[in-house]
Amino acid sequence: MDGDRTSAAARLPEVSRRRWPDELPDVFRGSAAVAQGVLTPGQLRNPRLARVLHDVYRPAHVPLTHSLKCRAASLVAPTDARLTGRSLATVLGVPLLGPSDDVEMVGPAGAAGAGVRGIRLRAASRGPLGSATWQDVPITTPERLAYDLAARFDLETAVGHLDAVARAGLIDLDALAGWLLDRHDDDVCRVREACALADPRAESPPESVCRVRLVRAGLDVVPQHRVRDHRGVVARVDLALLELRIAIEYEGAWHAAVADQLHKDRQRLNRLREAGWLVVYVTAETLRERGALVDAVRRAIAQRMRPS
Repeated sequence: MDGDRTSAAARLPEVSRRRWPDELPDVFRGSAAVAQGVLTPGQLRNPRLARVLHDVYRPAHVPLTHSLKCRAASLVAPTDARLTGRSLATVLGVPLLGPSDDVEMVGPAGAAGAGVRGIRLRAASRGPLGSATWQDVPITTPERLAYDLAARFDLETAVGHLDAVARAGLIDLDALAGWLLDRHDDDVCRVREACALADPRAESPPESVCRVRLVRAGLDVVPQHRVRDHRGVVARVDLALLELRIAIEYEGAWHAAVADQLHKDRQRLNRLREAGWLVVYVTAETLRERGALVDAVRRAIAQRMRPS
């Protein structure tokens, strides 16, 4: 009986006893690795590998990032699909998406619905979509990148996206405005509106939200204004109503978490007041209440206009 077992083991296919490869790419198609004899189907289930997308794997020690996920998507997406939107912004240095988020791609009409979970593929009614690449991954033009960052989002989010990529130098807002004049794609009116409101001086999404709300309320605010006194620069404020010397500052949660930040904030506030500026502080709670920001700024305007 034991002899039969030994004989049966000796007859097992060689592929089932294949050694683990010395090196594997940081992302690869499982079916290709099996077809090339690098791995067996069983080895694809080894805990030393982790699945990124259907049929796409990484060694488990390789961190999963959105950039890696974008490279994975390019291995299984249609050949005419291109990286766009928040995914393209992220790989080019503006982190709008994380490892758990879907990869955003665009292709010519008829390309949508490729059926790969983890890839959001949309069809463009018109081209061109571009010819450039990032790490061998096809990417769209700057104009299409901007379009996909603004289309299908609410106006405040769309402006925040455009602010971020314009600040990073990934798009030119004047060139985008010219490109949009001749477009008739879905949601193009929203993209034009977002482009008109975008400003590369903005430094954070909450600041962009504040600016959009105030501008739409008829208040002419200037982003990242440097306040000066006789000693030089007092502070750079998020938003300013210049003629009234009113500063609007977004206060994130990190202010309370960073040691000594409260003391620095108080010193800064005192210098702004000494320079004749009135400061309106904005928090996440303020932005959650739809009219709270505009009301607070209008109260500050009324205070400033009140006879002394």
